[in-house]
Amino acid sequence: MQLSLTKQGQYGVRLLIHLATLPDGTRRTAQELASACAIPSGNVATVVHRLSRGGFLSCTPGRNGGCTLARPPSEISLLDIVGCLEGSLDISHCLLDGRRCTDKQSECALHFAWVEGRQAAIGSLSATTLRAAADREVELRGTGAVGSTGAVDGDRPRSG
Repeated sequence: MQLSLTKQGQYGVRLLIHLATLPDGTRRTAQELASACAIPSGNVATVVHRLSRGGFLSCTPGRNGGCTLARPPSEISLLDIVGCLEGSLDISHCLLDGRRCTDKQSECALHFAWVEGRQAAIGSLSATTLRAAADREVELRGTGAVGSTGAVDGDRPRSG
C-alpha cells in the first residue's frame, strides 16, 4: 500500500510552501515558480489554475502580474491543500474485495482499522498549517537536509 501524492499534488504543495517562505504579498510568475520549485514549466499553469480556483492563490495576468497567496499561510491547512489537489480522503471501496464501502457499515475485517488510520491522517493534515510546513522547509534548508525546493533529483525539470 502506498500513501502518496500524485505529481500534481506534489507540485502544488511545493509551490505553496515556496510562496509561504517569501515575504507577504510577493508575486511570482509561472516561469519563476517553475524554476524555484523544480516544476516542469508545462505543469505550472494547471497547478496554478487548480490552486487559484481552490482559493489558495491570487493571480494577476499581465506584465507586472504573477501569483501570490490568497490567504495567510497560518490559515491554510495541508488537508485543505490536499483536498483541492487530490480530492477527499474518503473510503470508496473495500480493501479486501473491491465492493463499495462506506464509513456507515463495516464490509470487511479491516474496515474499522482503515477508518481509524484515515481519521488519523485527516487529523494530522488538518492540524498542520502551510505556515508550519514552510517554517519546517526553511529549517531543513538551513541544515542541508533538502535542496532549495524540497525536490529530489528525479523531480527536477530537465534543462535544455
